Amino acid sequence: MAHHLQPAVIKAKILIVDDDAVNIKILCQLLHEFDHQLLVAKSGEQALKLIKQVVPDLILLDIYMEQLTGIDVCRQIKADTRLEHIPVIFLTSSEADLEEAFAAGGVDYIVKPFKKEELLARVSTQLNMANLRNSLKLANEELGMMNVVLEEKVKQRTRDLVATNASLRKEIHERRYLQDRVDYLSRFDFVTRMFNRASMEERLEHFMSAMEPCCKLRAFFLYLDLDQFKVINDTCGHVAGDEILRALAELLKGSLGPEMVMARMGGDEFAFFYQKESEKQAVNQAQQIKKLIEEFHFAWENEVYQVGVSMGLVEIDNSFDGVNHLISIAERTCHESKMKGGGELSIYHVSKVDIEQKQQQMRWIPTIQQAIKNDDFFLCGQYIQAIDARYPSKMEVLIRLETPAHSVLPPGHFIPTAEKYHMISFIDRWVLANVLKQRALIDQGFQFSINLSGESISKESFADFAEKAISDAHIPGRQLCFEITETSAISNISSTRTFMKRIGKYGCEFSLDDFGTGTSSYGYLKELPVQYLKIDGIFIRNLESEKINRMMVKSITEISKEMGIKVIAECVENAPALAQLTSIGVDYAQGFHLHKPTRLSALSQQPA
Repeated sequence: MAHHLQPAVIKAKILIVDDDAVNIKILCQLLHEFDHQLLVAKSGEQALKLIKQVVPDLILLDIYMEQLTGIDVCRQIKADTRLEHIPVIFLTSSEADLEEAFAAGGVDYIVKPFKKEELLARVSTQLNMANLRNSLKLANEELGMMNVVLEEKVKQRTRDLVATNASLRKEIHERRYLQDRVDYLSRFDFVTRMFNRASMEERLEHFMSAMEPCCKLRAFFLYLDLDQFKVINDTCGHVAGDEILRALAELLKGSLGPEMVMARMGGDEFAFFYQKESEKQAVNQAQQIKKLIEEFHFAWENEVYQVGVSMGLVEIDNSFDGVNHLISIAERTCHESKMKGGGELSIYHVSKVDIEQKQQQMRWIPTIQQAIKNDDFFLCGQYIQAIDARYPSKMEVLIRLETPAHSVLPPGHFIPTAEKYHMISFIDRWVLANVLKQRALIDQGFQFSINLSGESISKESFADFAEKAISDAHIPGRQLCFEITETSAISNISSTRTFMKRIGKYGCEFSLDDFGTGTSSYGYLKELPVQYLKIDGIFIRNLESEKINRMMVKSITEISKEMGIKVIAECVENAPALAQLTSIGVDYAQGFHLHKPTRLSALSQQPA
């Protein structure tokens, strides 16, 4: 059985800043056993006042707070010379704003929900670094005092000069040791002993500032994200997760040449900076790294695990505004590989990705506006089959667009543009209004599952519209189930809770969609009154052959049932997959094997 190692913790004054009382309580419970002096602030303003009264040794600062955000608070702290030395660890449920957070002066971050081992390790590291800096400062002060004493008493203590010099050499040695230690911890990742993100950014900054346009060698930046690492981390524990990262880092450092600059960028993400004569050679290098990782086997508690990898390759040229722009593009390109199901290498080409895609999206704007105005959308329904026949019938509502040429376009063609240019709430209103007109299907007792965007959930005006529409329709609220993606729900958890409370009073139910692709926190399920949880299709495809997928589905199902939440599996494409899901105990199944999306107008004419 794996033993979770507790990191050495220095007792210190720690200020926790978060407007969520639940998060504060959790952090206090995790840190209390180490006798830290814990200070609490429930807003950015309160934190700034408290810091001036009692200077803490470390600040745990939530990014997303009302009025004054964590990033704004950090900037004010770093602008004060009396406080700028205080290390700030950001608390976040989304990594979207980490670039700005680090730019504001943050030294590290912790992703919600909090994991005890990770929290203590990161807090311990920053306290150790702060302690080393304080020790270095004291050593410098003592050394200065000693020099003054030596200058004043040199004539009287000539006989003690040899002994004093020996003591001085010892102090210098200790000072150099502390300085080297601080320098190492600031430049290297403490788990993998690779460069950390700051060091990689420094290398890239130096290269890009001195880049010669006629150089024979071309420079490339490779960003990668391990596939299925989170499953191993959740299944085997944090210690096993650190061990696999450490072992992988040693493998890569031992297999790649000294010209390769490599760094751990955070979590299970790594980056490589290297030069080659052509893009083909750069791709071959990336494929070599991919092969090393995919052939790596990690043994833990009599089980052997493998991980895959998603990659994004970017050629470094003068088209980038700076290092942050380059890294952001590389992360996005890697994310594209992730969205394809993982195990892919995507290559960024500025002309293809940025220009053509943006132009294509812009062309969709008037089409969407006209479709909303002219009612060119129509609705399809796909049955969600209850594995237990006692459960009520369910149907997911899916939107389609009929063009003037009478071709039918799925939502993937127009929804991304609608979201980017803030037209998605108008589409959500259209869908809800038209679902409530389906009297034939309503009278048959179907429960409609309606997808909602994060933008609509956060708008009070949409909640007003939904309340009035549901009330005027005079239907049982339980016949409506609103599907909200896991990522949207957790990134806007306060707005999500408010929306659910308002709409839930009519009897409407809620489903957490795409579960497993975001932060995947069971803890957040306690805060959200959801009745259903829909497992993302990435875990259902190849369920029969992928052991990790089966473990993930089983884990989600068991925990959800303990919490009284019913589980839906989407993308069920064959009978073996359905049989596996039935044996696991999933409540509902949805997919082409069971039913293909059909116009609601056609479904309403079928007998119940």
